[in-house]
Amino acid sequence: MSSSDSHNSDAEMSNTAPEMDAERRERLRNRLLERAGAAMQVTRETEAKWRSFLPGIRVKILHSDPSSGIQTALWRLDPGAHIPAHPHSEDEECYVLDGVLELKGERYYQGDFMLAPAGSRHSTIRSSQGALMLIRGERVSWRERLFLRAAVALGR
Repeated sequence: MSSSDSHNSDAEMSNTAPEMDAERRERLRNRLLERAGAAMQVTRETEAKWRSFLPGIRVKILHSDPSSGIQTALWRLDPGAHIPAHPHSEDEECYVLDGVLELKGERYYQGDFMLAPAGSRHSTIRSSQGALMLIRGERVSWRERLFLRAAVALGR
């Protein structure tokens, strides 16, 4: 084997990509950026609306996946508001953005994270000072919402 044959074999075995001219590289870059941007979903502050959920509680849905039933939403509790005890059929993640939550005598503050695993049930969540939470979990059905409203009306 000559030295030039050896050199060609080394080049063929190399994992380096062939050189691209600047115009082709720019077209490829633009195509990749377009695809990446198309896959991103953005919800602007002015697009999502706060909706009344329970007395003293408003919810702003940021994303909802109809196939999984999982949604990401902001929950705002006015001072004195509470969420009645309820079960979870899916994991629910809760991050306290502002304020204070009370659950079973424990207080949770800004920056605290809670996970209610699928199959769990937690007691009433209260907020004497008000709170803002980011919650990712199952979408609340109209039937569950009626149950929660009835529980609030009964003082639970």
